[in-house]
Parts: sequence; structure tokens; C-alpha cells
Amino acid sequence: MQNAQTQKPQAKEVQVKKQAPLPSKIDLEAAEGQGSEFVTARDQKLPILKILYANSPVLDESDGKYIETAKQGDIYSETSGTVWKGKEGIYVVPCLFINTFNEWKDKGESIGRPVQIHTDPSIMSQTSRSDDNKDRLPNGNYVEDTGNHFVYILDKNFQPVEQALIAMKSTQKKKSKTWCSMMESRRVPRKSGQGSFKPPYWSTIYKLTTTKESNSQNSWYGWVIDFEKYLDGNKDAELLNQTKTFYESAMKSDIFGKIEFNEDNKELKKVNNSSTPF
Repeated sequence: MQNAQTQKPQAKEVQVKKQAPLPSKIDLEAAEGQGSEFVTARDQKLPILKILYANSPVLDESDGKYIETAKQGDIYSETSGTVWKGKEGIYVVPCLFINTFNEWKDKGESIGRPVQIHTDPSIMSQTSRSDDNKDRLPNGNYVEDTGNHFVYILDKNFQPVEQALIAMKSTQKKKSKTWCSMMESRRVPRKSGQGSFKPPYWSTIYKLTTTKESNSQNSWYGWVIDFEKYLDGNKDAELLNQTKTFYESAMKSDIFGKIEFNEDNKELKKVNNSSTPF
């Protein structure tokens, strides 16, 4: 009789498919900007740069936006959450200026942004001054004459940080006009030595700080604007390319369609029991 023995099946060889090795080096600089080919200014949320007031959420300990080191009069970027000390200030390159006439509903009725943004100043001829000192349309909405400064923020070494919008209205509209006058009056010598020309806005650097202002009834923090220097076409070529690109994108796009206006910023706020436009 044949001795039956249980034979274990032989294990099958498992073949592991070898993956191609990853490249040891990837030149990220050579792929600069890939993926953003179709991103325009309209597809991005532009940071609004503003001065902090007493009722700012950033200064409210119970608010999620609270920043312990922030104080009244400091400068704040809503998108990045960065705070700069008002007295120390920031450097900016002004890239584009647009004056608009923003139509608002009253607080409580507002959708959190202007119901319409007008660019024709003739809209003001349709308004009348109300008892609360607002320029109101027949439909009850009010219009704010607003100077919009699109800027590139730089660090203390004049390196690019982020793009932003500074909306100047109310008491700060005069500052906007002053800034525009400063930029319009700038002249630099031509290479030929014959005469001078007005340099593009995006080739100039200004320093913005804040200070406390007041009148007979109120006090608030406002902007102080000082010219810093011109950018050099050779030494600052990389930065100039970025500021020029921001200018071009703002010119081509309906950038106001993506700006997030904060309803709280359109009403006068209190600073030490007084009002401020920020």
C-alpha cells in the first residue's frame, strides 16, 4: 500500500512590478507659474488693507479674528491677517488708481458689499445730503466717493509681500487726492538728458503710516503718505516686472467683481468714544 503523504503546495512567486524611480532633481524655477495660466485678477480675492479702529473684530477678544498684539491705528490685511504697527508703517508700490462711487444700503439691510459700484461721477448729481450727512439717492441708498489705490506691499528690504487695495473715503478721501497729486507731480530726467517724464506709478515706493486725527466733534486714525524712492530699471527689474504685471491685470479685469467689502468698514466707528471712517 502506497504511503500517502500530504504535500504542501509550493508557494507561488509574487512578482512585484518595479516603479520607475522618481527624478532626483526637479527644477521648480523652470516650471514657475504653471497651473495659473488662466487665473486672472477676477479669480482672486484681493486683500483689503485698512486701519484698525476700536470696534474692529481683530481687537475683540471674543472674536475669532482677534490678534493679541494688534492695536488701534495699526494697519491690517484682511486676507493674510498680517498686522503692521501704524507708527512704523509699511512700504507700498502704487500700481493703479480708480475712483468709484459705491452705492450702499443702510446697515442691517446691506448684503455686506455695495449694491452697485458706479464709475461715472454724474451719479453724485442724483444725490442729496441727508440728516445723517450721507449722499442719498432717491431709492434711499447712499453713495460714497471712494479713491481705490491698488498697491503692492513691500517688506523693510523692499521685497514684494502681497497685493492689496486701499479704499479711501470720507475723511480719507482728501488723503487720496493728495496722494494722487503727489504721484502726478513726480518727474525724472530722460536718458537723453533733455527734459523729464512722469514715471509709471508702479515704479515708485511710498511709505504709509497712521496718525490720530480729530475735528471739533470726532477723532479717528488716518493715513500719512510719504514718498520713499524710485525703483531702478536695472537693479529692481524683477520687482518692477511684478508691479507692472499687477497693474496690467487690474487694468484688464473687472476686479471690483471679486473684492469682498466688509459692511462694518463702511460705517463710522468709535475710537475712544469718537468716530472713525475705518
